[in-house]
Amino acid sequence: CATRDWSSTPSSSSPRAMLARRARRAREITSLLARGARSDVFLANDASREASTSSRRSKPSNETKPSEAKRTLLREHLHDALYAPNKGYFTNDRKTSAPVGTMDEGAIDFKALRGQDDYFGELNRRYARLGAQWLTPGEIFAPHYADALVRYVLETHRGDCGDDEALEPLRVYEIGGGAGTFASGFLDAVKREAPKVYEKMRYTSIDISKRLCDDQLNRVRRSGHGNDVHDATVGDATSLQTWGATNEETCFVIALEVLDNLPHDRVWRPKRGEGEWMQTEIVRNLTTGELAQREAPLADALIQRTLQAIDLTADLAVDGDGGAYNPRGFMHSIRRALTSLASSGDETWFVPTGSMQLMETLHAKRPNHRFIAADFDTLPNVRIEGVNAPLVATQRVGGQTDDHDTYLLPERLAGSAGGFFFPGLFN
Repeated sequence: CATRDWSSTPSSSSPRAMLARRARRAREITSLLARGARSDVFLANDASREASTSSRRSKPSNETKPSEAKRTLLREHLHDALYAPNKGYFTNDRKTSAPVGTMDEGAIDFKALRGQDDYFGELNRRYARLGAQWLTPGEIFAPHYADALVRYVLETHRGDCGDDEALEPLRVYEIGGGAGTFASGFLDAVKREAPKVYEKMRYTSIDISKRLCDDQLNRVRRSGHGNDVHDATVGDATSLQTWGATNEETCFVIALEVLDNLPHDRVWRPKRGEGEWMQTEIVRNLTTGELAQREAPLADALIQRTLQAIDLTADLAVDGDGGAYNPRGFMHSIRRALTSLASSGDETWFVPTGSMQLMETLHAKRPNHRFIAADFDTLPNVRIEGVNAPLVATQRVGGQTDDHDTYLLPERLAGSAGGFFFPGLFN
């Protein structure tokens, strides 16, 4: 499910204007189809846009020029932009405001809203009072969001047992808990709906940002939940060290709007459906500071394991059986129809190596976990070419966003990037 509703997030244009642009674009593409236009007409727009950025693709090469620093994989570049100590978007504690905002005036009274226009108006008003921050669904839809997940967790935890006192202690981990609103609401609901379960439960918040980790802890304490039921850990959830010793306890791991911000890698091959994949590496010119991406022979073990896990083998093209990454939706269908008219063309995929790393870590450290994730399944106005390509956005005061056509942002923007948002095609 798409948990941060981009149509409800203020941007440089209104939600209605954005939808109107998308509708016009759909009509333009449909018109091209009707005239039997070849896919190179559509792809030329992307090519000209890509050529105007520093991420323009060069010929595959393994050579490092004297003016270039050591190459890094795309996931390493994205990880640094988001999570590098003291300078990443989520880990820069020197910023005046945390990246995740709160609605201090209280929850939205949805019963008082007469329809979609009222909802957009109320949300825009709330965003206007923020710094350069996002509002998460756990915040916007409090307390209902947490209540819904608690009903599922309690039903699953109880199973066929009709006596809460006879149950094993409920163990919950939340990754990337934002401002702590969801954790607070979750504990409130368990205490209200199943007091005997609450007495024995343990809830751990895990966040790579110390600032957000402290915010979560403080929010939960203000709600009346002590350290006997809740604790917070600063750490990278994809790292084995964060989880400590292997524990075979039955537990729930909750990740709300986490997968979209986990780093991905880009793979490419010169002809669709044929040949071996190549990995993408990022290089920085030591003289100019400019970033560029290049393809190199696939050698990274994590990328290889991820390709195998999602069945993206050497003979699988976009039009083939993509498993969990089979493109879907109206715009994907039109694009696939256009590209199928071409006799040749390259192929680019963004693969979830960060998610793969998280799954491997959970399997090793909490093998009896039940994983609950909610995230985007589609994103609007993506300007980067490739299957599962990210939306890159920077955030301004008042919740205003600017979208970009490259993930190779200059340093003055990289620290303010609200994220590199990758859709999770759950089907």
